[in-house]
Amino acid sequence: MSVIAILVVALIASMLVVVIFPDRFAADLPGWARPWFMRGWVQVVLQLEPDGGELAQAVEESIRISKSRLNDLGTGAVVEKQETDRILVQLPRSADVSRSIAMLTRRGKLEFRLIDTSMTAEQAIAQGPPRRSEVLYDANKKPYLVDRRTVVSSRDLVDAQPGFDPYMHMPVVNFRFNASGARTFGQVTQENVGRPFAMVFDREVLSAPVIREPILGGRGQISGAFTVEQANDMAILLRAGELPGRLTVIEQRTP
Repeated sequence: MSVIAILVVALIASMLVVVIFPDRFAADLPGWARPWFMRGWVQVVLQLEPDGGELAQAVEESIRISKSRLNDLGTGAVVEKQETDRILVQLPRSADVSRSIAMLTRRGKLEFRLIDTSMTAEQAIAQGPPRRSEVLYDANKKPYLVDRRTVVSSRDLVDAQPGFDPYMHMPVVNFRFNASGARTFGQVTQENVGRPFAMVFDREVLSAPVIREPILGGRGQISGAFTVEQANDMAILLRAGELPGRLTVIEQRTP
């Protein structure tokens, strides 16, 4: 068989694979070929409001984070810059659109903060919290008086994986700090044994355990009455990193 014939056969085989499995491989096609195989895909336009810094850099970082999140979800999505502050995401027909959009628009910011024990959360609501603190709530609307200072955050993580705690019999997220985060967290927990600290995710308190002993070694666990899917989604968000601003859906359509 000639080289040309082999190339033709390979091209036809590749096209057949894309036709049979468009949701998996269409994202790898050149731009001119995508419209033929991406009919019926959901197009979502996101607008970025960065916290500060250079807009172009924030958009590129948001694209990288969005691709990582969607890849870990198993979608063959296409993520591209559309305009100066806008990102176009094309989701295949097999994607869970609602879950994908929720993952795209979550900030993904995890903070470890000490609980302010100078007064109760109820007193802070009635009288106003101290300047150094604020009242945050958990999923059940229970209030916590939380120190504004972040000890360590998701920016100090190098890995996060879903897991299962056999003692609590519930899904959890296991995480690992980088060297700097491990050192800081170890020092703070060593200095505050007996004091509660809050795990805050996107300004919602996940849990507020008491520091029983110094937490050394740079590893930890997040629990919060998660479902298996919620634990997996949080691990995906933490691995991908925190968005540099707010992503908002401004358009959703199926061409």
